[in-house]
Formats: sequence, structure tokens, C-alpha cells
Amino acid sequence: MPDAASPNLLTRLAPLWVLLLALLSFSVGLAELPVQDRDEARYAQASRQMAETGDWVDIRFQEGARHVKPVGVYWMQAAVLELTGLTGTNEIWPHRLPSYLMGALAALALIWAGTPLVGRRAAVLSGVMLATVYMLSAEARTAKTDATLLLTVVLAMGAMARAWLGPVRGIGVPAVFWTAIAAGLLVKGPIILLPVLTAALWVSASGRSLAWLKRLRPLPGLAWMLLLALPWFIAIMIRTEGAFLTASVGGDMAEKIAATGEHSGMPPGLYLLFVWGTFWPWTLLLPLAVVTGWRMKRTAEGAFLLGWIVPTWIVFEAIWTKLIHYTLPVYPALMLLAAVPLVSLIDGETRFRGWAAHAGAAGLAVGTTLLAVIAIGAPIAYGDGLSPVATLGGIALVGLALAGAVLFYRGQAGRGTAALAAAGIVMAWTLTAVSLPAARDFWVTPRMGEAMARLSCLDSPPAVAGHSAPSVVFEFGTDTRLTDAGAALAWLAEGEGRAAWIDPALLPEGVEAPPGVPDLTEIRGNDYTNGRPVHLRLFVSPGVAAPDAPCEG
Repeated sequence: MPDAASPNLLTRLAPLWVLLLALLSFSVGLAELPVQDRDEARYAQASRQMAETGDWVDIRFQEGARHVKPVGVYWMQAAVLELTGLTGTNEIWPHRLPSYLMGALAALALIWAGTPLVGRRAAVLSGVMLATVYMLSAEARTAKTDATLLLTVVLAMGAMARAWLGPVRGIGVPAVFWTAIAAGLLVKGPIILLPVLTAALWVSASGRSLAWLKRLRPLPGLAWMLLLALPWFIAIMIRTEGAFLTASVGGDMAEKIAATGEHSGMPPGLYLLFVWGTFWPWTLLLPLAVVTGWRMKRTAEGAFLLGWIVPTWIVFEAIWTKLIHYTLPVYPALMLLAAVPLVSLIDGETRFRGWAAHAGAAGLAVGTTLLAVIAIGAPIAYGDGLSPVATLGGIALVGLALAGAVLFYRGQAGRGTAALAAAGIVMAWTLTAVSLPAARDFWVTPRMGEAMARLSCLDSPPAVAGHSAPSVVFEFGTDTRLTDAGAALAWLAEGEGRAAWIDPALLPEGVEAPPGVPDLTEIRGNDYTNGRPVHLRLFVSPGVAAPDAPCEG
């Protein structure tokens, strides 16, 4: 009968709908948002150099080694450049394609991972949440490692959950587990082992046995993992004579643990504050997820989900170096816990009432207000003024979030879920495609590129002194000179038709920098990575401030 067949077809195709939803959710903004400093620009430039040079072992940023993370994402980005024929481009969107696709696949993979833990319907709903949550929306549009790492974590945890819950047939589940571990190691080093090992220890302690781990076939699995991951690690160690290990583990990772690098000195508890924004719009269900985890704690499924969340969260809170995306690998487990009561709400078995509902509504209100202020206010504070499209997007995300909350309170959780998912999509589209690109004060490097494109009589790349952002190298190419004012002036004197952007505050005594033409020979803005103002003046050969019309006359 048609009426019976349609729901079955919809159910069978649910993973496809979730994948399409994720692809739609993450799509707009890939090209509109300029390359972001500092990490995204570093990844993109190093990947471009890898494609240009054909050296698929070492990772370089200009002439310097970039031995912070392993090679996985660089391979993916360089492969996209090769396949699309865009090797050498300074457009950022091809570099973002791996994160875009891996983020969408993570939402799909969560259905597979979550089905044995919470059932198929709840797993599908958790996939919808992951496809529209703020944090993954941001990472899926960024040419870095985190969206890809999330996919490897979801696959590894899904395979481990199956082994924990009962016997597994064949080699499929162990193969997924060890392949995901190998991929995670190649993407971000040992970080993938944090949720995996701590969850394994948690559930083993709850069950007072390690015997279940045999279902993952540890000996052949470990051999397979090493076969996949070890060759590159051996190659880079030989190439760098061990410098990669010193820089990545002894440098980058040690700095984060010891809180001696960037973003250090942040106390425990900060992620508990961050999550009310980064989990948006599903913060409405976050307190219910916590309550559900507590109620399920004595079940095998609940123990696994808590093991996925709690120890990893504690570790990240304890480390004083913090970035808001660090806890992203535990968000899928939180969503699975949130999806359990959501199914009951949709079926009308329970009502959206009580302290957990009110706390979620309050958290949603705070996050919605913050995002709306950013969406509407960013072009006003850092751009050319009120943006009608950004304002419309800000109003829409508020309206959809409010409608979602009201529908939940009225017992229409299915429609409320659709409204919240739409709010997540509208928010991401508005911020990445309209509001943030319109905040022109932040985008000093693209404005330099636009100015140089208008000044066709001047050679590119220019020298730059006083704005050493990695995006400058990505914009103008590997040969870009990031130098000091004196060296830039000396370089200008050595040839004709050269250009240099120099911070007037760094000029040697006696060198004058009269006001120039905004966004042509003079650029003022803001370095959003440290909050400092940026002021650059164009100088031309033989070392003088460029006139108002350098290419005329």
C-alpha cells in the first residue's frame, strides 16, 4: 500500500537525507569567507606548496618547516588542487573542500555509530543535529584538521561501541576501527587516542573486564594500523632527521599541555561556558542530554556514551591551553544522549517541561542573542555599516530559534526540531557568507590583494613589513617577502616597479609616509587574531611613498 510504503522509504533513505542536509548546511560560505589567519592560512599555503613542488612527504611554509601536525589534511588539500587543476590558486574554497566533505560524512557516520547505542531514529536525529550545529558548521568551512578528525573519531567510536555491546561478525567492525585510528593519527597525531583510550578504560572499569577488546582483533588490527600510518612517519623522520617529532610532540603538543603557547592561561570550566554557544541551536536539548546520561549510566549503552564524553572533557578542561573547537569530538555523544528524549518528545510520550527544559531554553536564548548581535553588528562595527542581508539573516535565525523553542513547549517537537535545524543553517549561511565577509576591517590581506590587482603597473608579490599574517603569503605566493621596514625599503631601491606595504610606525627616521588613498595606497584595519590595529602604507621603487595614482602618468 502506498501509505505504508512511503514511511518505509523515508526511513530507509534517512541517512541520505541527513547527508544532503549536511552538504546543504555547510555549502554557502565556502568561497565567500576569506582565508582566515592564522592556522587556516598556514594549512592552505603549505598544501599549495606541496602540490606545487610534488613533495608529498615534508610540510613547508615558504622555506620553513611546518611540523606541527601530520600530513593527512595536507595530502587531502593538495590532492584537491591537483584534481581540480587549481594548483597555485590563491582562492581558499578548494582547500576547504576536504573539511566540507568530511564534516558532512561525519553527520552520516553518526547514524551508523549511534544506532546500536540509542536506536536508529535517535541516531538519525543526532545526525541532523551534527549537520546543523554551530561548531561543525564553522569547522566544515575551514581548511584545517578538525572536521576530518571528527569523522575518524565517530567511526572509531562507532566500531568500538559495537565491540563493547556484543560479539561482532567478520572483520568489518575491526577494520573500520583500526583504519579510523590510522587516519586520525595521520590527520592530528595522537589526539584521536584521547577519546578512544579513555572511553575504553571507562567502560572496562564499569564492566570490570578487558575481554571485550578482543572483539576488535588487536594484533592484526594494530598491524593494519601501522601499515597504513607508519610509512609516512618513518619517511618524515628520515627526511628531517627526527626534527618532526621534536617540533610536533616536544614543541606544539608540549606547549599546549604546559600552557606556554598561544591561547594559554585559560582556567578549567571554560568549555562549560563555551558549549552554550558552540552547541547552538541544540543547546535547547543540552540539559536533557545530561539528565539522560545520568539515567542511562548503569546501562551498557549509557556507560559507553559517558565514557566517550566525561574523561575527554575533563582532560580538555584541565589543560590550560584552550580553543573552543577542542571538545568537538565529544559533541556526537552529547547529541546521541539528546536524541533519546527527543524521540519521546516527538512521539508525545513526554512533555518539554521542568528545570532541564527551562535551562535549555535559557541557554538557547543567550546563544541566539549573541549570534544575532554578531550577524547584524559585525558589518556595522567593522564594515561599511548596516547590511540588509545580514540583518535579515540575523532576524531570521532569531525567529526560527524562538519558533523552535515555542513549538517544543507546545508539544510539537517534530516541527520544533525542523525549526532549530533551519535556524542552524540560516545562522551559518548568514555569518560565513554575509556578516563576516562584510566586516572589512578584519580582512586586511584581501584588501591588499584588491589594491595590487588595481595597480597593474607594480610587480607582485610585494614586500610586507608590519603585517606578517600567514594569509599574506597565501594571497601573494610563496615568494612573498615578510620583512622589516628597512629591508623593504632597501629591496625597493634595488629595482623598478616594485611595491612594499609598510607600517608607518616602523619607518626609519627621516622617511615620511603622507596619507594615502584608502584601500589603494593605504589600508587600515584590525588584526582579529590579537585585536591590534593594522596600518599599512604603500611604498614603491626607489623607496618612496606611492602617490595617489601610482599607475597614471
